[in-house]
Amino acid sequence: MRGMVMAALLTALPATALADDYKPVVCERAVAYAGPPLRAPVAPPLLTEVPRSALDPETVARLDAAFDKAKSATKAPAMTAAVLVPGRGAWARTESGDQPPMLFWASAGKTLTAVVVLQLVEAGKLRLDDPIGRYVAGVPNGDVVTLRDLLAHTGGLFSANEDLKAHAEHRAHTLDEDLRIIARHGAMACPGERWRYSNTGYDLLGRVIETVDGQPWRLAIEARILKPLGLTHSRVLAEGDKAEDVARLVSTREAPIEPAWAGAAGPMVGSADDMARVWAALLGGKLLTRDTVRAMFERLYPMFDAGSWYGLGVMAVEVPRPDGAKSLWLGHLGGTPGAQAIVAYSVEDGAIVAAALTGDGSAAATANLLLQQVRPPAGKP
Repeated sequence: MRGMVMAALLTALPATALADDYKPVVCERAVAYAGPPLRAPVAPPLLTEVPRSALDPETVARLDAAFDKAKSATKAPAMTAAVLVPGRGAWARTESGDQPPMLFWASAGKTLTAVVVLQLVEAGKLRLDDPIGRYVAGVPNGDVVTLRDLLAHTGGLFSANEDLKAHAEHRAHTLDEDLRIIARHGAMACPGERWRYSNTGYDLLGRVIETVDGQPWRLAIEARILKPLGLTHSRVLAEGDKAEDVARLVSTREAPIEPAWAGAAGPMVGSADDMARVWAALLGGKLLTRDTVRAMFERLYPMFDAGSWYGLGVMAVEVPRPDGAKSLWLGHLGGTPGAQAIVAYSVEDGAIVAAALTGDGSAAATANLLLQQVRPPAGKP
């Protein structure tokens, strides 16, 4: 799936960046964007109805068959998937074998961290243009890198998980340790100049949440999102969490991380049904105002390869359809050796799909296959 392969690999893959690979920059102010052209803004839908009843039996049968096909093709030891079609119904399924039924959502969980930050902005407790240095000391160019930059990955910050020595240690790092790493590397660009993915940026946002909301960022996500929505098959990982209720990450490529190591850059574990309902609530205006949700998709930066863009804690991705056309998905992908995940609203299908799996298979391809099943069969209107 062109445009999605690199986007799925976001949480913990090492890069080859070293301190002497670039000349660190010191910036007195933000600069004009100098990267590839931005995408035109996307107007997200307003979902006024979230189905609770099941989809019709024929569609359920097709989805079940597609789930089985995807699980076999990906060789996933554990998989969870869900589809919500407003006006029609819902479907969800989890198969985890001898593993626990909770799955790791990796970077797809970044949206929840972003939502809490934006809720605090709406409450007047933060401003998107606040510099991160107001809340956390020791950030390169911290006086000019803003919370908006961190949400959009335009702060120019190195991502501490890409430090080869830190990556080789294969352990959790505290935010203070990550701050020392990014300070040693220095900034890679002035804020606003380039788009570059930084997990450390979202860990910094977690610290901002704690400072302003007066509770750990994990509890803030639970109190502000999971509990109000009545989601009981998901939770937020705490620092040092052994995640014994989470399906084990398995990879033939590289030793997997422990899910809790991802911090605020990948905080969620749970069912696809719960993750789909988080997005239904977001697009339905139940977590943020409509103006804020629109702003999340207003300035979309080109990501790793053609067909994928990043907003404020969200992605827009063009996905090829069997008929040769492209479908626009609004959501977020996540991935790390041993786990892949995606949650998205398909504009053309008018449906939300969520899928997470263990192993090295593609959650995005799985989601695409599932969405094909909610379209009218050939020959039917």
